Amino acid sequence: MKGRLRRTVLLLILCIFFIYLVDIFTINPNVYSGNGNLGLLFLFPALIIFIFFAHSFWVTLGNLHLSSKSWKVIFLGSLFLLLLFCFLEYTFVLQLIDTLGGTPKIETSKIYRYPWVNQYTNTFFVNYFTFIMMITGVTLLRSIMRMK
Repeated sequence: MKGRLRRTVLLLILCIFFIYLVDIFTINPNVYSGNGNLGLLFLFPALIIFIFFAHSFWVTLGNLHLSSKSWKVIFLGSLFLLLLFCFLEYTFVLQLIDTLGGTPKIETSKIYRYPWVNQYTNTFFVNYFTFIMMITGVTLLRSIMRMK
């Protein structure tokens, strides 16, 4: 158990570090960049680490021995947090698209003709909102399984 918990904590720290790296290498919408997308160097490894963390967290939650009532409370809390962070992610993305001048299809947009993954939008996919959504989603699913 201790080894599994250490692994989960290590992966949690790595996830936070990679979120930070993606944020640093994502260009601010107020700056023009022609240097390519350095954030891609960290975006895909971050997603892989997210997956490893989700698996480790899933197993760690599976080792918890709680009452059915406790799992129901966890279910309700994780459902609330998942919905809250989905809303926060949605507003974050809309605000950034607005700051960029629109979607890649709008000619006046800073990301015109770029794919959705570009130097300005890396944080759409890897940020604290998506990370917490993943954690609460795993917790929600595990609590559903444990309530039965």
